[in-house]
Amino acid sequence: MSNPQYPTDPGQGAQNYDASGYPQQQPGYGQPQQGYPYGYAPQQPVNPEKNGLGLASLILALVGLVFGIIPFTGFICLILGIVGLILGLAGISRVRKNKATNKKTAISGVVVSVLAIALGIWGITIVFGAVDDLDTGMDCISNADTAAQMEACSQ
Repeated sequence: MSNPQYPTDPGQGAQNYDASGYPQQQPGYGQPQQGYPYGYAPQQPVNPEKNGLGLASLILALVGLVFGIIPFTGFICLILGIVGLILGLAGISRVRKNKATNKKTAISGVVVSVLAIALGIWGITIVFGAVDDLDTGMDCISNADTAAQMEACSQ
């Protein structure tokens, strides 16, 4: 068995050689990495973009519209529309301060939130009108003495 030949000199074998046979230096402390000039390293964004408000506005407004279609849930539609409007306006504010990039999403959230608010108000008005008509009809029937008066209440 033969013994491998280890370098006896501490400097021997420490240099890297490129294909041309010339020694190549290792980048030391404070020297730039390859591909970037000295002092120009790739920069990370200082504040990462926060696009959550505009997206949350749009989602809440769309859920509010779904609740607006259901007859007795107009108040949920109204609440979701108001919260969506607030979040959408905050999202637009972040876009103007260059903290977010989803301007179209935030604007869509505001528009759909306004529609959800209108649909919620309309749904609440219809439900309260129907309850008022029912109450008036029940009062009329309870005060009627004859069948003719009860028949008049239904018209």
